[in-house]
Amino acid sequence: MSGITAENFYIDVEGYESLVRSCYASLRSIYDINPSLFEYGTDIMTRGEIEPVSGTVGDLVIRATALNEYKTLTADNSAIDRFFKAAYSGIQRCNTAINRVDDIPDLSDELRDRRLAEVRFIRAYYYYLLVENFGNVPIVEEEINTAITHFEPRSEEEVYNFMIADLQQSIETADRTAVEFGRVTRDASKHLLALIHLTRGYKNFGNTDDFLEAVKLAEEVIDGGVYVLQPSFAAVFDPKNQQNKEVIFSVQYDQTSLKPSLGTGNGQNVLFGWRQWREAGFHEETDTYNRRLSDFMPTQFLYTLYNTAKDARYDVTFISHFYATKDDLLGNVPIKKGDLRFYFPYPDQPFTDQDAKALKAANPHVEIVRFEAWKQDFNGIGGEMKFPMVGKFFDPEATAFGNSENNHRSSRDIFIFRLSETYLIAAEAYFKAEQSDKAAEMLNVIRDRAAKEGQNLAISAADVTLDFILDERAREQVGEYKRWLDLKRTHRLERAFEHNILTKMTNPTGTVDEKYYRRPIPQTVIDRDTGVYPQNEGY
Repeated sequence: MSGITAENFYIDVEGYESLVRSCYASLRSIYDINPSLFEYGTDIMTRGEIEPVSGTVGDLVIRATALNEYKTLTADNSAIDRFFKAAYSGIQRCNTAINRVDDIPDLSDELRDRRLAEVRFIRAYYYYLLVENFGNVPIVEEEINTAITHFEPRSEEEVYNFMIADLQQSIETADRTAVEFGRVTRDASKHLLALIHLTRGYKNFGNTDDFLEAVKLAEEVIDGGVYVLQPSFAAVFDPKNQQNKEVIFSVQYDQTSLKPSLGTGNGQNVLFGWRQWREAGFHEETDTYNRRLSDFMPTQFLYTLYNTAKDARYDVTFISHFYATKDDLLGNVPIKKGDLRFYFPYPDQPFTDQDAKALKAANPHVEIVRFEAWKQDFNGIGGEMKFPMVGKFFDPEATAFGNSENNHRSSRDIFIFRLSETYLIAAEAYFKAEQSDKAAEMLNVIRDRAAKEGQNLAISAADVTLDFILDERAREQVGEYKRWLDLKRTHRLERAFEHNILTKMTNPTGTVDEKYYRRPIPQTVIDRDTGVYPQNEGY
């Protein structure tokens, strides 16, 4: 939790603006690499085949296994260590911006208040990630310029109170609309505050008032008109439409930032796939599919959540047809660029032997991979390690990145908050406040947008359960770095122990140890603290 030197940023308005921009940029340290803490060990995403780096998988498999299967999770997990340190490094940037703002000559009161609102939002978001992953954590709100050798963790309730205070101040002075896309707005702070109240409502220091406050804040964002749902789910993820009005807040990237001297992009476009480039007819790097990794893979359970005849989100989210990107040989048989090579039938619709014969007659080089094979080909599981890969994050401008997790090359923005999630927050809060009719109304807005032309996905109040809401979140937010936090908030990790095949194999009783709802405090933090920094119970 070391501080950063910021003397060069204090001189004038231009320097201070650079400091504020660095607060935004610090979020890349959370999202640049793979989303281990967000996606592993959930009901909809599991561990796939880890690709070697420099000829070895080493720590990659160790940390992935621990986070996905839980049983071997320890305080020396490198992903947890990196996440914890990146969050506090970002907090220190925010603290510097907050504590130095009054030292900047010629900074207008209006600009001062706007920038403080933005930075308080970012700091609150970091604390949200920390408190939900680790529980009790230190509240550091001052700029650190000298060595501090002991930090005292504060209770979750204190951290929540701190976040709420930051966001309430942010709401007071943030811009209603962003003059520059990507800046924090008043509604971004309201959305995050709604999420925090929703989450606090589940805790022993929260209550029904938190759910009602979450509803109030979410509906203010929905009714405010600053953000609007895109007309279709596909429009949300059109790579040419990243700055659309559904996006409330995103971590931003651009091609100029991908120069080696300036840093890397993110890997959201490649992480949730399988290595089709090892198959005949495919380039390793392609502007059709990007160079895919199989470190993360959807669970079979995820695919079963969709009514594919009615829900357009399935075809936007997943790629079910794979076409050759080059002329090649399949054994001794020539194949042509454009030939259908792999087909994944809809898991909930009939696909008969006659259908298969007809498809093969029209596409002689196609391999049909049925639902039963959409699982791992290791640990005796018996799958093929081929499945409909997540395609909604495809980046046509992504460049070659090799196989290093520290050198991903997508310049697509990572959406942190979308308006569809605001509806989902409102629905969950209404449900917890025992107003299922209102919850159904909110869910139906999302489901109406998702329905294929001529189809109806509407539900009634009787359909609304907490598990249904989690299912809807899964359908809407695959791969958006949300899932573990959703299961943690709702205390539903048992869904992972039931539907994540590797988690289930490692924990055959299905019993979820309560310690798994918190990560261990990194051992490096404990070792460097000259006082007594407590480890989370059970680790």
